Amino acid sequence: MTSHAEAGRQRFPGSYLGLCQVPMADTAMLWSVMFIGIVISGMLITVSTELPHWILGLLLLTGMSMVVVRFDLLHPFTWFSPFFFLYSASVPILIWLEIREDIGSLHDTIFLEWIALAVFMLVVGPQQREPRFEGTISVDARITAWLLSVISLAVSGLYLWHIWQASLTSKYEIALSTSILARLDPAFSVFAIAYAVLVAGAFQRQRFPWALILFAVGWNTLSFLLSGERDLVFRIFWVTIFLYHALYREIPRWVLAILATSAIVLVPIMEDLKNLLLKETETSVIMSSMAVRVLNDEFLTASENLQYYLSRAAFEPFFLGETLLWDIKRALLPWFMAQEGPDPQRYFNVMFFPDVVERGGGKGFTLVGEGYMNFGWFGVVLWFAFLGWFVRALYVKALESKIWFLMYVVSMPLIVYIIRADFSNLLAQFVKHIAFPMLVIVLGQEILRRRQPKA
Repeated sequence: MTSHAEAGRQRFPGSYLGLCQVPMADTAMLWSVMFIGIVISGMLITVSTELPHWILGLLLLTGMSMVVVRFDLLHPFTWFSPFFFLYSASVPILIWLEIREDIGSLHDTIFLEWIALAVFMLVVGPQQREPRFEGTISVDARITAWLLSVISLAVSGLYLWHIWQASLTSKYEIALSTSILARLDPAFSVFAIAYAVLVAGAFQRQRFPWALILFAVGWNTLSFLLSGERDLVFRIFWVTIFLYHALYREIPRWVLAILATSAIVLVPIMEDLKNLLLKETETSVIMSSMAVRVLNDEFLTASENLQYYLSRAAFEPFFLGETLLWDIKRALLPWFMAQEGPDPQRYFNVMFFPDVVERGGGKGFTLVGEGYMNFGWFGVVLWFAFLGWFVRALYVKALESKIWFLMYVVSMPLIVYIIRADFSNLLAQFVKHIAFPMLVIVLGQEILRRRQPKA
């Protein structure tokens, strides 16, 4: 008789995903450990008056979340919690090191971030799941994915050509461009979905698609050097590593740790290389104080924005859920209409940084801040309960269906990104950039399948 794990691997050949269902007693133990971690970390943050203890509380909660799922790469605790910690703890750590000045409401900021992560963990839960779907990516799905990838490459090529031809040397200039060609960047998200289908199909057949992977990395690197969008490169690496680990060959934990550390270190380095191909000035890469540069770059935004909002928007009335209506509206409307409507991130930037908005830029926002601006600390609970429910539902569906599994993997970078954004980004991009392209692939698969002559 085969075990649950062996059966899982038979259902999904070459897959690491054959996880055993955790016995009830073990599940209760995991929940108990998680509750204890939440309580202890909460005491460090709420009882102590020392900044290092607050940081330690966030670190303890993050580490405990990863331990209870045994560092299972596909469980949300493993890939979400560390990034949430970086986005949350960067400002406190820099203030503790006396590198940045405290602009106010620091303890409230850390407390709300602790609430957010704790609620997310409670809703998602520590239970690991095994796959329950059959077969491999069909030939018809791969043919449709190839067609979609060619179309998305052509469209993204037009986007890059416009940037090159108009000499747009920053994201600000691209945002201010009036050409419709400057709005074609969603093509990169479509390519990511098609790429995921093709790579998954190859890995399931125990083939390593060197040419496809090298082309995707090269194309997205070129795109980054022109457009300045670092996420283009990181998304391809993310999807490739997760699919390799899940479908082809399990990556040892120490290798995953090295890969994760290297990716984080690359963040500030790639900041120096933004728009490199269009810059007229000499570009230099600063390698000194790399740990500080990591904290003081991408991961600074969410915590700093929350701290700024709490210390300066106390006079603002709560929105009582109105921003969620903005988010849903933006997700459902076509992009050319949604660009004109309100969203929490735009509200924050227009209210506090109008000069940056006039230059075509923005300072992002914070999902914790969106929850707070609606119902205070209870809004943070509601917003991260919804995020936890969404991620948990996606995680459960992912291990029941090949299509949902690929959508789950491609959605991971987006879910991490909205820590420093708002729900409008999650809903709009998931619906338009992930779910819709995948629906096209599924429909194309069915059309091709029905056109085949019957035996």
